[in-house]
Amino acid sequence: MQKKTLSAIVAVLAVALIVVAGFYFKKHRGGGASLSAVYDLTSEPGGLPEGWYVSSYENQYEAYGDGSGVVTLRSDVADDLRLCRKVKVEEGSLYVLTGEIATEDVAEGRGASLSIDNYGLDRSCVYTAGLQGDNDFVEERLYFETKPGQTEVILALRLGGYSEASRGTVRFRNVSLRSGAADEGRYQLLEAWGGSDDDGDDAFRDEEHYKSFFAVIVWAAVLSGVLLLFGVYRNRRLLTGKTLPDKAYWSGFAFIVVVGLLLRLVLCALFRGHDSDMGCFIAWGQDIARNGTRSFYWAAGHDWYDYPPGYMLFLGGYSAVLNLFRVDTGSVLGIFLYMLPAVAADLGLSLLLMGYARKQRINNSGALILGGLVFLNPALLFLTGAWGQIDSILTLWLTISFLLLLDRKPGALDRNRILSGAVFGLAVMTKWQALMFGPVYAFAHLFLVRWGEKEAWEDLRDTALAALSAVAVLLLISLPFKGDQGLLWFVERFLTASSHYDYATVEAYNYFAFCGANWKRAGEYIVPKLLTYKQFGTIAIVLAILCGFMTIYRRNQAQRRLDRSLDQDKGFLFLAASVTMALIFTFGHYMHERYVVPILVMLLFAYAFYKDKRLLLAALLFTVTTFLNEMMAQYVVSNEAMSVIRGGREHNTVLRFWSGVEVLVCLYFGYVTADMLHDLTGRIQGALRREEDEKPSKLYAIIEEGLKK
Repeated sequence: MQKKTLSAIVAVLAVALIVVAGFYFKKHRGGGASLSAVYDLTSEPGGLPEGWYVSSYENQYEAYGDGSGVVTLRSDVADDLRLCRKVKVEEGSLYVLTGEIATEDVAEGRGASLSIDNYGLDRSCVYTAGLQGDNDFVEERLYFETKPGQTEVILALRLGGYSEASRGTVRFRNVSLRSGAADEGRYQLLEAWGGSDDDGDDAFRDEEHYKSFFAVIVWAAVLSGVLLLFGVYRNRRLLTGKTLPDKAYWSGFAFIVVVGLLLRLVLCALFRGHDSDMGCFIAWGQDIARNGTRSFYWAAGHDWYDYPPGYMLFLGGYSAVLNLFRVDTGSVLGIFLYMLPAVAADLGLSLLLMGYARKQRINNSGALILGGLVFLNPALLFLTGAWGQIDSILTLWLTISFLLLLDRKPGALDRNRILSGAVFGLAVMTKWQALMFGPVYAFAHLFLVRWGEKEAWEDLRDTALAALSAVAVLLLISLPFKGDQGLLWFVERFLTASSHYDYATVEAYNYFAFCGANWKRAGEYIVPKLLTYKQFGTIAIVLAILCGFMTIYRRNQAQRRLDRSLDQDKGFLFLAASVTMALIFTFGHYMHERYVVPILVMLLFAYAFYKDKRLLLAALLFTVTTFLNEMMAQYVVSNEAMSVIRGGREHNTVLRFWSGVEVLVCLYFGYVTADMLHDLTGRIQGALRREEDEKPSKLYAIIEEGLKK
């Protein structure tokens, strides 16, 4: 495949994705389809306009039309009297409700207003400022913004309000609802109603505070990008070209560890972990420490316990140890101690990468920088320090499993390969997401078999033992939780867990979020009446796995042409796993913001072996998008600001923009991977064509030099 052909394929793919995304893009910045509806209030004299109904608390009212498009509401007692109509809207969108109001002797309570009264649907309600006394017809406008999940609203022409009953006579005419522009007015988010408007100024100040903090998050991600791209990437030769003695090397690493721990402790004090996730981890661990494991998954109300038994078993033992020291789990120290296992995993990954880099002839300076890019990685800092999630532990088990598989130990049994399977089983029992790496891991096992040689049967035997060791770990860890269930009870638990979040994407910056499908049901259509998100995602996942297969296949071809075995290529599995997971995260369904975390580390391992600067650039770019994604996800899901920010126009704008950036980064990484495979094959073929004119030793020298480049 020529380089021009490869570029053309990437360009065509990008255009196709943009076309598909166009089916879902909204026509205004609020995110919804354009709407303009004028509601005819004409009726028979004394009747009500068609499609409208009356709601009242006191039932001592008069409500009638005069036949000319004016509707009158009257109550001599204080009441919350409403003329209502239910209409369809788009979630996460801006709207303007307009109408003319005239009043006569209106007193008490809120007065006459235009309102959205969704209290009976989702407890949300917004009003215009109420009119009191006597007023000729004046135009009022209600600017409101729907939240995710709100697809219908109840228009209410209103006398009074909740806990603000009014009396008098009010007339309405010329009522309409249309889509709003972002800069047209001050939009009220259609959120759960919290009382009167007396504290409106305080609420507005809170809203501005939350939105200001939202902006800080965005700028934090931009700053991290500047530091990583211009501080590390552009100066990589200067930074890695220095010679560090071992003493300075370990002193530098100690400095990195101290700074990383202090930053995580500060983040823990500021955020105290994701309130839902940390609460679950602590409660689960304490439950197991007190009551044991037998009924943990099966007790009443535990149906939603969706983490695998491996991490649950660890949590129970860890909680028991902390209880011995009477640790206050509600304190900053107690929360940080529950974060500490994931922090330790970050440290372990940093040490593994540094050791791996030195084996690949990277000097002390370069190895130290790579270690710092793990332990001081902004995305990992936030994930383990502010959020308290355990994806670093999953990444550690996957990395150890890959390294063991790549480190063949000749002998009667390849113990490393067998142990690799056991560690992969441990990864699955830590987080179910390890299964997404399963196909690539299985391909690696098969391609490492020395087919056609007498050792092939030994390799097949070791591969089978590796698979058996993985299954043995799954069964062994699951047994304490089995109770009265079947031996394979955890399979059903996995299937149940995967169905808990039946959404196209859940706060993950990827292609579906770029299309506006954040928190959309996976069964909805991305291409109307043709393709659902789930179908699109399933196709994308299959293609991603195929890309992983082809990556391993091409690396294997290159090694065979050199008369070498694939296990001498110590980077192929990290490269294949990274490109597969990047594509699954970007174009697959059911994705969460954290699922991309393992490739931030695996790309650095691939870079340490191949020395291709583009892999380093891809790792840094993914770090920036993931860092912002994590911060935003925690802020809009677990913070009080959720009711102000989530689904609002600022959130939608940032989400779509950075999701588009993530898609471009993924496509860039895919192109780099394809180009690496093509370029390497081309260099090898060129060297082989010159074989007749070169001595064998010279041939291999040329090839080795090409590989290093």
